[in-house]
Parts: sequence; C-alpha cells; structure tokens
Amino acid sequence: MNPEENLTIIIVNWNGKHLLKNCLDSISKQTYKKFNVILVDNGSNDGSVEFIEKNFSEIKIIKLKENTGFAYANNLGIKEAFKNRNIKYIITLNNDTKADKDYVKNLVQEVKKDKRIGSLQPKVVNFFEKDRIDSVGMLIYKDCSAMNKGQKEIDEGQYDKKEEIFGSSASAALYTRKALEDTRLKDGEFFDNDYFAYYEDVDLAWRLRLAGFKSFYIPSSKILHVHSATGKNYSPFKAFHIHRNQYYNIIKNLPNVLLAKALFFMPYKYSLLILSVFKNKGPSSNLSKNTNFKNNIFFIVLKSWKEVFLNLFNLLKKRHRIQKNKKVSNEEIKKWFEKYGANLEDMIYK
Repeated sequence: MNPEENLTIIIVNWNGKHLLKNCLDSISKQTYKKFNVILVDNGSNDGSVEFIEKNFSEIKIIKLKENTGFAYANNLGIKEAFKNRNIKYIITLNNDTKADKDYVKNLVQEVKKDKRIGSLQPKVVNFFEKDRIDSVGMLIYKDCSAMNKGQKEIDEGQYDKKEEIFGSSASAALYTRKALEDTRLKDGEFFDNDYFAYYEDVDLAWRLRLAGFKSFYIPSSKILHVHSATGKNYSPFKAFHIHRNQYYNIIKNLPNVLLAKALFFMPYKYSLLILSVFKNKGPSSNLSKNTNFKNNIFFIVLKSWKEVFLNLFNLLKKRHRIQKNKKVSNEEIKKWFEKYGANLEDMIYK
C-alpha cells in the first residue's frame, strides 16, 4: 500500500475490452497522482482481464466468475480499497468513459472545502457528440424515479457554475469515505446489492441526503461517456431493473406520508406511460419496439411487482435502518422535490 494514496478509482467491467483502452489511458494521464485503481471484472469472456494484465499491470484486478451486477461489484472494490486506512475518497467510474486530465484533481480540490460533502458530480458529456450534455447531476420525482440533469442538451455554458445537486451519477462520481461508511446498509454494502444494476446510485443519493450529506456539481471536472454501452438503451433487462428498483427506493427511503403518496401516484403514471406508447414517443415507446409478447411492458411490470413482494421483508429491514439514521425533517425532504425536481413530461416523453 502506498501511504501517499488517498483515493481509489473503482471500475466495474463486463465484456468491455473494446472500451478499456480509452478509459484506462485517460486515467493514467491524470495530473493528480495520489490514487490507485481497482478493476472488478464480472466474469468477462472477451479477453478483458488478459488485456489489462498485459497493458496496465499496475491495476489491481478482482476477478469474478460471473456477472454480479454494478452494485455488488462496486461494493467489492470499495471494501478492498478501504483496507487501506489512508483512502479518504472513492471514485466509481464506468468503463465507457474517457476522463479529462484534470478530472480527478478538480474533484479532490473541491471535496476538501466542505466536510458536509458526500458526493461530487463532474460535467459528463456525450462521447460521440462532445457539445451535448450527458449528466450534470440527478433530478428526482415524487415516485423516487430519477433522470440525469441536462441530458441531451446542447452545452452552451448553462452548466458552467458549481452548484448543489440532489445527488451524483455513479458513472463518474466521487464519494467520501465518511459518507459511504455512515450510510452503508451493512458491512461492505455501500450500494444495495439487491439492485444488481440501475438506480443503485439514486438509492445511495437518497441515503446520503437523508443522513445530512450534501452533493455538488463541479463543472471544471470533465469526462466523456458513451452511456449504456454495457446495458443497452430501451432493453427489457434495463426496464425491469429500473422499474423494480424504483419501488425499492420508495419503500426504503420515503417517510410514511410521502411513501403513501408515491404509491397512489403510480397508477396515474402507468396511464401516461401507456399513452406515450400510443403517441410513439419516449422511452416506453422505444422499449415496446424491442420486446415480444412474452417480454412486453405489461409482463415487465408484473415481474417487477413480484420481485418487490418477494423481497418486501428485507426492504422493510433496510427501511428501518435508513429511517433511524435520518437527520433531516419531512418538510426539508418535500423541498427537495421542488429544488431538484424532474419534469414529468420530460421523464415520460424525452
């Protein structure tokens, strides 16, 4: 262990050999040097591990036999990083990214300014259209769904100022050790392993907020992102996990009154989603084109509900832990939906 290192970058990989050179080359060129890299490989069979061992031998690789998903693999990496007591910060970085040379340096400079910081979000732009935003933070809705702030917008300087955000996208976020340790669900479970993939960063953002931590967007830290290079856009797999995990977020994170309101709202949202299919507009419409009868939207929703009911006891145990750790009032939580709220039409039709 290098005593100079105070940060670990965690990269989760699954059959991403074609993406790794861009990502790892950009990490090796960072102006900030006090970090190490842990790559968790989810049972790749495309030669990813061999490629890294040959070309980036300084990277520690955790080799898994099968695809365990984003949450579990990141947790393994974070737990390994925290064996070094000098590590104060964790960056979770997608393998389909390419970092600016000052990406890490500018995040570390900002995180030292405020002890309340739980996470930091860089400016993430589209890998192929570099004038188009991918994410500058997280927007939330009252049903615990979320979307990337600024996604698909042309970058005209409208996001060039540092600002507080609800939470950070785990595609390229910095988290403080204290925030991760104070909000973990149990030993070694910083992201919720039950999520497998998608919305696990939304859940973590909620837990950080409820525990009194803050998140900020740092425009001077920049990164390119392919977006959904591993989990394809509009796939039944992605739709199922997002839908199921949205309910996980509702049950675990919302206080009683807001939880009830979120559940009562869902039938109305379903009607809007069905309408968007008929209008041939939005993610649900695109998803419907990629599904067959046995794997259509109706069955995805039913499968999601089934998983929620089967896991309800475990979710309620986690809810008890999260709500017990809550340090903010219900009135403050309500204000989050105003300050960091997503537009429902954008979520349905964009």
